[in-house]
Amino acid sequence: MPSRYFPNKFPDFDASVPVQVNVNRVCGLVDEYVGVILANTNNPNHDLRGDLYVGNAGIAYMFYRIHKSPVLRDKFPGALAHAQKYIERARGNARHFAKRSDERCAFLCGNAGIYAVSAVISQELGDQGQCQKDLECFSAGFGACKPINFNKYGSDEVLVGRAGFLSGVYWLQRTLPQSPFTADQILEICESMVQSGVQYSHRKRSLLPLMYEYHDSEYLGAAHGVCAIYHMLLNSPWFADGSPKHLDLIKGSIDGFLALQDAEGNFPITMDSTREKRLVHWCHGAPGAVYLLAKAYLVFRDEKYLNSLKLAADLVWKKGLLLKGPGICHGVAGNAYVFLLLHQITKNPLYLYRASKFMDFLCDPEFRIKARIPDRPFSLYEGVAGTVCFLADLLEPEKAAFPFMEVY
Repeated sequence: MPSRYFPNKFPDFDASVPVQVNVNRVCGLVDEYVGVILANTNNPNHDLRGDLYVGNAGIAYMFYRIHKSPVLRDKFPGALAHAQKYIERARGNARHFAKRSDERCAFLCGNAGIYAVSAVISQELGDQGQCQKDLECFSAGFGACKPINFNKYGSDEVLVGRAGFLSGVYWLQRTLPQSPFTADQILEICESMVQSGVQYSHRKRSLLPLMYEYHDSEYLGAAHGVCAIYHMLLNSPWFADGSPKHLDLIKGSIDGFLALQDAEGNFPITMDSTREKRLVHWCHGAPGAVYLLAKAYLVFRDEKYLNSLKLAADLVWKKGLLLKGPGICHGVAGNAYVFLLLHQITKNPLYLYRASKFMDFLCDPEFRIKARIPDRPFSLYEGVAGTVCFLADLLEPEKAAFPFMEVY
């Protein structure tokens, strides 16, 4: 067995055979995973971090996602009540860190993500008072992440920086019935992110016009690098009015990143050319790059981005059945999201077939025996809570979206 992935033994798509997602298998997996999550986390002391990435807020988001699924809602009628319970615990955790300015805008690994998900769940419950409190707490992040170097380890990536905060802003704008933030508020953060990238690129004489670092490394992936940063700039109001500011900087950076794709379809982990290792994960590598490339294709309508997407998807089909487990950050479900995205863009049933086969692999005895158990096995990004979100999206592939990485 290769060291990082299981060999893909599935036959590839046969156009003569209709693609059908096995709804009963999907629902059976969801029932299994939800049961395991509840059995291991259903207590007030489960998690002291509370965040989206590995804490109670991520499990709350999963239950919210079940509640919004037309198929799963009827099978799990208590999902919204569970979402409320887990997000209340997460809010309690968030209060411990409220005085730290860097926590106020940290989305996946901080308070901003907790309050964003709480606002949406509160809205769904009809609790407008709590929703407004959550939005006020979330909004503290605008001031916290406006200074260009507010975080000494790196101020722009998606886990704790501006890109993550913007992903939460955009999700709230789409999800709540009324947009809670103004374009000017959003563009102030985008401007800080651009200026941060320009300053760093000039200082380091980078090949990319907008370059960033996190913990002294120039990461390229979605979790720790430029993919999510450029993606969130493309999602900004600049690109909604037809005359985007900083167009040359942003597009030049994206095209410079695209030039780093290798013949197999993958990307380096960092700009450091001495590091030859390639990972096929959402956090590092092609499975995270596809969201930036897809957005670039939809914005610029240049076939080179679509060709890059297809090459990346072929790589994921070959090497995406990861030994690390079922999660979405570095696991099988996260890689399967690539196919749901390609299916939306191309309408080619090939990609829905591949997504369904990755779902089937979650039931494979070899995978269940040999796959590694992540540090937080029940969480949204490392564990099976994220896998449940993928399964819900597999039932509605035309609406599928990797959590907080929306392209459409």
